[in-house]
Amino acid sequence: MLITSRSNPTVMAAASLKEKKYREESRSFLLEGVKLFREAVASGLAIERVFATESMAKTCRELLPEGEILTVSDSVLEKISTEKSPQGVICVAKCLDKIHIINKIYKEEDFAEEERRILILSSLRDPGNLGTVIRSAAAFGCDELILSADCADLYNPKTVRAAMGTLFRQPITVVQDLPETVRRMTAGGYRVCAAVLDDKAERLDRMRIDRKTAFIIGNEGHGIDPAVVEAAGNTVYIPMQAGVESLNAAAAAAVFLWQSMVSV
Repeated sequence: MLITSRSNPTVMAAASLKEKKYREESRSFLLEGVKLFREAVASGLAIERVFATESMAKTCRELLPEGEILTVSDSVLEKISTEKSPQGVICVAKCLDKIHIINKIYKEEDFAEEERRILILSSLRDPGNLGTVIRSAAAFGCDELILSADCADLYNPKTVRAAMGTLFRQPITVVQDLPETVRRMTAGGYRVCAAVLDDKAERLDRMRIDRKTAFIIGNEGHGIDPAVVEAAGNTVYIPMQAGVESLNAAAAAAVFLWQSMVSV
């Protein structure tokens, strides 16, 4: 049956997931396009339902034979979509609560027990940047991303799109008190380095890095919260050509992640 009504209750419920509060209430989110759909299926994501145009419905049923595939008109798909030119497929999937831990309170022993490559994000607000960092983290073998609670939403459609499927596999933890988390990391044996420009900052390419070295990337415009920098106790910078003030946050994250990978 073809759904043509934009006020259909199932359509309206899916469209509401464009807003964060409804994503949080339902613990569900949207992902768009056949590429992300394939990635979601391959990752074993819990897909609740799929909205597909008539031209894409057959492909969707082949990818997810047991799933709920709803055939909809172009107008209905546009109602749900966050893109200017929808690609014919939109999925509603459950949030990945097993690998994306929200509001975790770490203990010192959580960091003392094992070595893992960690990148910390402090107040990274742009969802496109966040998605790009997640993609880089997966590419360069980051074991865990730790985010302050005021970072962009993991399931914002722009984050999901920019992460290009790596969101479905990358371990991510969101904490309410980032300075305290950093202090507990330090107590647990980590060397935590905030990416800032100051007189005491160490050049990235000259520092010793091991699996218990963690880096902090800050907000696109304001950098890292001073309380987080103080908790870290160490600062680091990426050497650049004269006249360039800084890198985009996502680009800087990629440099730190790559350096961490090749140094261990």
